[in-house]
Amino acid sequence: MATSPRAPKEDVRQGGADAQERRDVEADIQQLKEDIARLKDHLMQVGNRSMSRARRAALEQADQLRGSAEEFQDDVIETVREKPLTALALAAGAGFLFAMMMRR
Repeated sequence: MATSPRAPKEDVRQGGADAQERRDVEADIQQLKEDIARLKDHLMQVGNRSMSRARRAALEQADQLRGSAEEFQDDVIETVREKPLTALALAAGAGFLFAMMMRR
């Protein structure tokens, strides 16, 4: 009989410990949710910065290519004006080669 009164008190203590443990776990889960939200925001910022840098680099490369293409076009136009017969012969040769490749 001496053990009977102690058993309910121990159950109450155990129940209190379980409740505290549950609150601790819930607090940990809430903290994890907040940490994940902050991490998501940080990763989005890093991704946006990286995308902006990549976009800038691509635009710079496109500008350089455009400039090179314009220079090449100007050079071709100048060469055709200076040597029209050579340009005509090259065009005919290129057309002949293209026709030969298309036959096969």
